[in-house]
Amino acid sequence: MAAIACGVRVFADTAPLSLVYAGGFAVFGVVLVSLLATVGLAPMALPLVGGFLIVAPVLLAGFFAMSAARRNGRKPTWRDVGSGFVRSPPALWGLTLVCVFLFVIWMTDAGILYSFMLGRSYVGWKMLFPISTELLRFHLGAVVAGGLFAVIAFCITAYAVPLLIEGRANLVVAVSASVRAIFRSLPANLTWSVVLGGTIIVSIIVPLLLTVTLPVTAFATECLYRTVFPHEPD
Repeated sequence: MAAIACGVRVFADTAPLSLVYAGGFAVFGVVLVSLLATVGLAPMALPLVGGFLIVAPVLLAGFFAMSAARRNGRKPTWRDVGSGFVRSPPALWGLTLVCVFLFVIWMTDAGILYSFMLGRSYVGWKMLFPISTELLRFHLGAVVAGGLFAVIAFCITAYAVPLLIEGRANLVVAVSASVRAIFRSLPANLTWSVVLGGTIIVSIIVPLLLTVTLPVTAFATECLYRTVFPHEPD
């Protein structure tokens, strides 16, 4: 709760830039989900949303840049967001490629499940949800099949991405430190992962929420990271 409260405070100080930045991803998500619902692949929308959580950590570069500007007593601008990505080390993009690879495997597995368990067209937004037994089975199967990838992605990125953004470690050290930190406080980190995942999934289904919940959870993640890996005095 302390991390979320911290995230809310930072969000309040960085709006409306945070709203607009997150709003771009909300619009992009609506377009993708609408496309799936239109072409008859509506049930694939929820696996797609779940997969977004695998690649989403790279967005922290922009949010960290806003937070840094705030700590320096400045109002963050788009230049700060852009520099946050430009100054990110190559190791961060290498980790992002790993996450993209996991995302592709996730979606491939979901597609195979769709073919075997459903195998027909489902058009319309209501078909995104498990409103029938066969759709419920598909979504449960997708959760089981993708759960392993989600756990792997969370363990290697939860703290590694912030460490890489701030240049405090190389790729191997950052990933190792992230995994150790996760297992050092496993119950708390698992609870946070469920809160984070559930919030983002619900928010993408109700896109306007994402413009608020994405920045809040991103800034809360930074607050949690600074609690686990505090800066040592020089």
